[in-house]
Amino acid sequence: MRHNLKHLSAFVAVAEELNFHRAAERLRMAQPAVSRIVLELEERLEVKLLERTTRRVRLTESGRYLLEEAIAILARAEAAENTVRLLASGTKAILRVGYTTIAGHALVPDIAREFRRSNPEVRLELTYLTSPVQRDRILQDEIDLGFIQGHFQSSEIESRLVARDRLMALMPPGHPLAAKAEITVDELAAESLVMGTSAEWPTFRRIVVDSFQRAGHVLSVAQEASSLTGVLGLVTAGVGITVFSGVPRFCGNAIAARPMAVDTVVETHLAWRRKGLSDAMRHFVEASQRVSERYLTGS
Repeated sequence: MRHNLKHLSAFVAVAEELNFHRAAERLRMAQPAVSRIVLELEERLEVKLLERTTRRVRLTESGRYLLEEAIAILARAEAAENTVRLLASGTKAILRVGYTTIAGHALVPDIAREFRRSNPEVRLELTYLTSPVQRDRILQDEIDLGFIQGHFQSSEIESRLVARDRLMALMPPGHPLAAKAEITVDELAAESLVMGTSAEWPTFRRIVVDSFQRAGHVLSVAQEASSLTGVLGLVTAGVGITVFSGVPRFCGNAIAARPMAVDTVVETHLAWRRKGLSDAMRHFVEASQRVSERYLTGS
């Protein structure tokens, strides 16, 4: 390579600080050395990255582009170093697992506990991702496994059903509808609804929209929040009722959960690439199957 991580680190420090003196302090280097390294980078690239005057430092258009790329490169290099250290310290493997809000409150923690009991030497990296993003990242080999809602088809992805949940209406215990055994879509359509955003809950929102449409209603959301914590906070504050898949484990007595009178069932699948199933991945799939029996039978 014509430049190395030292050049990129120095450039990122200067680009973020827009001041050579502060960048040098941050890097614990002499200011002339930082200036020389950045100049070397510009000469090797044959591109001006910074506009310098006696009063200020400013990024050029090329500099702004390189800053974004350099930050990503340095982050990947740091992640690789950490992974090497983990492997050297006895960690035999790292599994990158994606999960959605629906799977994250109970199913994934239960599977992680089951897996870690017999595989303590494997590190789990759990990352919240929407179902569509998980599919993409599995295909791009950026995650190893993912917990995905809804139906999908791909010749490159293997999947197994691990959970099946009813749609539930969640509300404050004192709400009039809490006295009912089941809640109809007609009844919910007359209420103020709180829902996760389409950006964060794309698959589940579509499932709920379809359920409302089949009953002759358009889903009207009074208030959105991007996280389950935010949604439940709004519900407990009396802002409205929400619809969720199953009952969040940590609701306690602050939330009343009533099943919806619809045939809709939300399925969660564990997915991975057909090629290259490692031993650690196979053990994770087996742990998922053991745990999923409770979620599929309702026990």
